[in-house]
Amino acid sequence: MSIAVLDKAFSILEVLARTGRTLSLAELAEESRLPKPTVHRILRSLRDLGYVTSPGRRGSYALSERLASLREHGRDTVLRARAQPLMRELHARFDETVNLGVLEGIYIRYAHVLETAQALRWIVKPGARDLFHTTALGRAVVAELPVEQQRRLVAKVCATLPSRGRKAACQRLETELAATRARGCALEEEETVAGVACVAVSLAAVGEPLASISVSVPVNRFSPERRTTLIQTLQQLGTAPPGVETRAQA
Repeated sequence: MSIAVLDKAFSILEVLARTGRTLSLAELAEESRLPKPTVHRILRSLRDLGYVTSPGRRGSYALSERLASLREHGRDTVLRARAQPLMRELHARFDETVNLGVLEGIYIRYAHVLETAQALRWIVKPGARDLFHTTALGRAVVAELPVEQQRRLVAKVCATLPSRGRKAACQRLETELAATRARGCALEEEETVAGVACVAVSLAAVGEPLASISVSVPVNRFSPERRTTLIQTLQQLGTAPPGVETRAQA
């Protein structure tokens, strides 16, 4: 027996695929024969997951490239193909562990890892997941999302926190996301794992707004000079125009 909400979600996706153009909420409700509030709720979830975008005018919706990548090659295969040139350059330059993460709901999933050759290291295996707010990878993605989408994700992750101290923790998260956006990269020093620091940047500049890459460094190798160099390098990657090959400067 089918689940009603899945039926409705696929009806909306099928309308977008069939028409092949950007549609308003009213048009989607009419074409799918569903109530506007229902369509709006489903669209918000599909947009948070990256399957629908809101290009151009406010309140318009279209299919994202994520569905095409699932059909043609598999989501992670396409994502790795786009990210690996940048990851390899960062790995070659710094010889530290480089991680690729993708936002899935309120979680960041590790999709690929290039391990450092150095003996002292912290490795997260592909497939592992963390709540986005606990990692530089997750904060780098969410900080660059549209404000409305960012607020929904913050509200969802805050609902998972203990009630005691929740308000202060959520305020700190909002402050950190604002600082991340202003800085152009996310910075996390021994917040998740003692002795490990991470610098991360969204891959929106290369067409993957729900993905990010990070460099993980043991704090004994995270000198002020190296910290500055890593931040500057990741900032450069984050500002490259879409479609332009990005190089980590030597």
